[in-house]
Parts: sequence; structure tokens; C-alpha cells
Amino acid sequence: MIPGTRFIHVAHPARTARALREIALTLHAEPAKALFEPERPKRDAHKPVLFSFAAHAAVALLLVLLSMDRTQTAPLEEPVHEETHLVFLMSPGPGGGGGGGGLRQPKPAPKILRRSDQPRPQLSVPPVKEPEPVVVARQAPPPEPEPVKEIIAPVQTVAANDQDRVGQIEHAVEAPESHGPGSGGGVGTGQGNGNGEGLGSGIGDGAGGGAGGGPYRPGSGIEPPRLLHEVKAQYTEDARRRGITGDVLLEVVVRRDGSVGDVRVLQGLGYGLEERAITAVRQWRFAAGQRKGAPVDVLVEVAVEFTLR
Repeated sequence: MIPGTRFIHVAHPARTARALREIALTLHAEPAKALFEPERPKRDAHKPVLFSFAAHAAVALLLVLLSMDRTQTAPLEEPVHEETHLVFLMSPGPGGGGGGGGLRQPKPAPKILRRSDQPRPQLSVPPVKEPEPVVVARQAPPPEPEPVKEIIAPVQTVAANDQDRVGQIEHAVEAPESHGPGSGGGVGTGQGNGNGEGLGSGIGDGAGGGAGGGPYRPGSGIEPPRLLHEVKAQYTEDARRRGITGDVLLEVVVRRDGSVGDVRVLQGLGYGLEERAITAVRQWRFAAGQRKGAPVDVLVEVAVEFTLR
């Protein structure tokens, strides 16, 4: 039997003939198609069950995830650290006695100790003295100051000079003691208020307000002298050989005629340089110093320089 053929009932011959023609027309394609057509895979009956199970599992997983988002995690409680206090217990140290044996021997009799004749000292605790209460003395209030009585002095009329009396002649004023045969209030034989033989208020035999007949010093109206001619001091051989340099300080009296008078060494260098400086300064010439336009003797300080070239 060829697959795909149909059985037709033969009761109606015309219908049967038409059916046979139709079958003959279809027999050329269907058997070949049935022979050479590959078999179609049969549908697996377990696939719908697997799809249904996967869908239910996905829905259940989605519900679990939604419920996890709504749940709140409780905060973890941090452990409370309580302070621990160390307590040291007195326990016996190493080296204790060993355990007893099993012989159960009686303990030896204790040693007899000699009793001391001296009585035991009794410990006595000294009584604690309570501090005496300090009584604070109340200070008495300061006394009130006594009121000062106002003193009213009586007004009396007193004379300006009780020595001037009516009818008494006043004594003449006594003249001062004389200090020489000169005139005026000075001392000596000169005139004026000076002291000495000169004129004016000076002291000594000069004229004017100077002290004696000595030289003046620059300042206070005294014009110092001006150097006109200078002579260089010469080195000594000893000072030149030793290389001595520096200044020799001299005090010089410049006379009213411009010459050099007395010379005194204030600071020297040694090795004969002071004498060379004095010799050179005595050859200097000055324009004399003046006081009120008049030439006078003036005392000045001069530094003589010694240098090697």
C-alpha cells in the first residue's frame, strides 16, 4: 500500500469513477513527495512545561528582589568596651611544698621554744588632738577724727622797722675794709675793681679783665692766632731706623708779635722726636691772636706730624 491512498466505498459507480480519476491525478506527485521528503521532527511534549516553569521562576525572582529593596537593614550595634580594672590577688609564689606520701606517718612534735622574760610591747596609738578653734579677734573700728577747730588770729598793726624810733639818729653806713693804697673797690695799687697793679677788673699787672699778666686761651671773645710760616721737623736716625711715626703734641704760647714763646710737651714719641718738634715749632710765625681788636698772648696746642715716605 502506498502511503497517502484513500479507500472509497463502491456503492456509487459514477462517484467512484470520478474519485478514481482524482486519485490517479494525485498519485504522480504525492508518492514521490512522500518518498523523497525528509521527515519532519516531531514536536517535543516537554517544551511547554519547561517554558512555563522558567516563566514562573522569573516572576518569583522578581518578587523576591522587590521585597529585598523594601526591607531595611538594621544597623549593627557596636560592641561597648567597658573599662577593665586589674585586681592582683595574693597567690603563693613558686617553690611550694610537695604533696604528702601515702604512709600517713604522724607529724613530729613541735620544738619547745624558750619563753622570753620580757613582756611583749603593747602598741599604743597616740590620741589625735583636735585642733583648737582659732578665734578671730574682731578689729575695733578706727576712731573718728576729731574736728579741727578753726583758729582766727587777731589782726595787729606792726611797724615796718622797729629800729627806727622817734628822736634816735641813724648811724652812717660803714665803708668796707681797704685792700691797698689804690682807688676803687679793687685790691692792690691799681685803679678799678681788679686785683693787682693793672687797670680794670682783671687780676694781676695786666690791663683789662684777664687773670694776671699771662696769655689767654681761644674762646670767649679771644681770636686764635693764624699760622703764617711753618718749618718741617726732621727725623732722628734712631727714630728713622725703627720706623717711628705719629704726632708730637705741644702746648705753645703765641706772643702778641707773632713769635713763639714757651713750649711744653703734652704727648711725645720718644727717640729724640720731641726735641726736633720743639726746634721746628720755635721757627714758626703766626698772626697774633686778638682781644677786642688788640693783639694779646694766646696759648694754643700744636701737633707736629712725623711720617716716613
